[in-house]
Amino acid sequence: MERTTNLSKVSRTFFEEVMKSHMGRTLSCCYQCGTCSSSCPVAEEMDIKPHEMVEMIKLGLKNTLVRCKALWQCSTCYMCTERCPQGVKLASLILGMRDVALREGIVVPRSVEESCKNLNDTGRLIAPSRFQMEKRLKLKLPSVPSIDTESIKGMVNKTRVADILKVR
Repeated sequence: MERTTNLSKVSRTFFEEVMKSHMGRTLSCCYQCGTCSSSCPVAEEMDIKPHEMVEMIKLGLKNTLVRCKALWQCSTCYMCTERCPQGVKLASLILGMRDVALREGIVVPRSVEESCKNLNDTGRLIAPSRFQMEKRLKLKLPSVPSIDTESIKGMVNKTRVADILKVR
């Protein structure tokens, strides 16, 4: 797929801002080997691959990067970071780019919002469905234990998740 860039949309300060942050200290070490993308379990579903994200930061393509769905598809498994031969902290960069997207007012995908809501309400990213509960009952399996969500709600209130859920 060919991509073109309107140079008027390039942020001349974005790379420097990222480099000054704790998440960007290793960014300049990337030489685009692609190990991060080949290690990523969800790269096939991403509109922008992990190694392309690094290049976009270097090129100052902030507006494109913060609007890509790949930021929210990252499962934060840290395989990219663990396998990077140069020690680039890509998972931390992606998490930081999510914060930038939130500050820029980018709408979080509904699936992410639902997972955050489930975590806040039930302590689980995916709440058991009525069908699953009925099946467990039919098979005489114990019910799914409830989770004390007070500590989770405390973490939610101290993080950007509260902004996603608008619970502050």
